[in-house]
Amino acid sequence: MYRALRLLTVGLFIGLSATSCDDDEVIIPPVTQQNIVQVAQSNADFSVLVAAVTKADLATTLSGAGPFTVFAPNNAAFAKLAGGPLDAFSSVAKINAVTDASQIAALRGVLLYHVLPSNVMASNIATGASTSTTARPASASGVNDNSIYLTKTGSNVFINGATSVVTADISASNGTIHAIDNVLLPPSQTIAGIVQSSAAASPAQFTQLLRALQRPAAQALLAAAASNSSNITVFAPTDAAFQAALTALNLQNVDQIPDATLVGILQKHIVSSGRVFSSDLVPGNVATLNGNVTIAASGTGFTVRGGSGTAANITPANILATNGVVHVINQVLLP
Repeated sequence: MYRALRLLTVGLFIGLSATSCDDDEVIIPPVTQQNIVQVAQSNADFSVLVAAVTKADLATTLSGAGPFTVFAPNNAAFAKLAGGPLDAFSSVAKINAVTDASQIAALRGVLLYHVLPSNVMASNIATGASTSTTARPASASGVNDNSIYLTKTGSNVFINGATSVVTADISASNGTIHAIDNVLLPPSQTIAGIVQSSAAASPAQFTQLLRALQRPAAQALLAAAASNSSNITVFAPTDAAFQAALTALNLQNVDQIPDATLVGILQKHIVSSGRVFSSDLVPGNVATLNGNVTIAASGTGFTVRGGSGTAANITPANILATNGVVHVINQVLLP
C-alpha cells in the first residue's frame, strides 16, 4: 500500500512538471538562501542589531543585492554601551524608544561603519595588518573616519586593535556576516583633539603632554598630531607619568625642560610609520622618530621601554583617531 501511494504521489508530481522536464525526471525546487537581514533575524544573539538596523532604516539596503560584509556586534557587544554616551543603543527596548532624528542619524553612521561594500570572507583577509573602507561616508573631504583596521594572526581577526571576530563566515545570499564582540565606533577627533579634550575633561588628563606639545620647540610635532593627513601612533604619557619624569630630571615643570631634550622625549613617543594597534604589537623593537622603543609582553597586554627608565604599561590601548591611534602609558619614555 505504501509503495502504491508513493508511486501515485511521484506520478502526480511528474504530471504537474511535464511541461518543464522529461517524464522520468523530478524537479526539486531550489532552496532560497536567506539574505543578511533574514540571517540576523533568525539568530537570537543579533536581536539588538536587528532592532538597530530597523531603527536606522537600513533593513531594505542590507536585504538588497549587495554584496556586503557585515561585522555584526552580538547582543553582549551592544550591552557594553550601557551607561556611556551611546547608552540609547545598548538594548532593544532603548533602541525602540529612540525618536530623535539626530540620534537615529548617529546610529545609522555607526552601523554603516560595520559594513563593507563587498563580500569578504575570513580567508580573503590578508595576514598581518590591512585597511578596509566601510560603507559609512567620510564626514568631510580628507578626513579618514570611515576606515577600519584589520589584523589577522592565524585564524584570529581583530578590528581596530581591540575587537575580535568571534564567529566568522556566516553565509547569506547577498554576502557574509562576521560576529564581533564590540560595537565599532568611528573616530571623531585627531590625536591633538583627543589630547586637548582629555586635558579639558574632569578629571583632567594629558595636561602635561598638551603643555609640552604647545612649547614653540614642539610646534612641528603638534602640527603632525593635528593634521588629518598624518598616519601615526602616539604613546601618550599620563599626567602622573610626566610628574614622575620631572622628579627624575630634578625639574619643577615641563617649561623647564630644555628645548632639545623636550623634542627628543616627545619624538620618542611617536611612531611615524602608521597606525600600530595592540593587535599588531609583538615583542621586539619599534622605530620612533627618536630611535627604537622596546615592546614586551606583560600578562594580556604589553609594556614599552625607551632608552632608559622603567618600562611603561600600555593601558588603555587603541584610542582611534582620524589620523592615527593613541596608547596611554604610565611612564615617560626617556631617550
